Amino acid sequence: MSYYESVLITRQELGDKEIKKIIDNLTDVLKINKAIVVSTEFWGLRPLAYKIEKNKKGHYIMLQIEGDGESIKELERNMRIDENIIRYLSLKIDNVSEKPSIMMKKTFELSKEEVKVNKWICWRAINIIKKIKGVHSGEKEI
Repeated sequence: MSYYESVLITRQELGDKEIKKIIDNLTDVLKINKAIVVSTEFWGLRPLAYKIEKNKKGHYIMLQIEGDGESIKELERNMRIDENIIRYLSLKIDNVSEKPSIMMKKTFELSKEEVKVNKWICWRAINIIKKIKGVHSGEKEI
């Protein structure tokens, strides 16, 4: 059996439930064709380089698959049929990496940066409230 990576982009207006349903359907197709989904990565909603079917953004998903070429052909046939999938690409790879992909690392780093910004905003808001409350009521703590 060979290893494959398949990246797909779904329409931007889909919710988590619809995306999960798409992934489950594709996983079922692969199971029927005796292939295994080794890992699944959700890269999130990202802007597209250009509009595709009136979409400016899309949800990116990567599947790492262990199977044969016939199972990948069937997977691609099903992705072509699904109107919620606007683009896909399947590549044969040498082995499946256990480390998260570069895109997952970027997503994780961005979320860590958002946490830092949110902490700073909360800290700043608390200090402003302390100053306002201290000025109006003479108190120094909230």
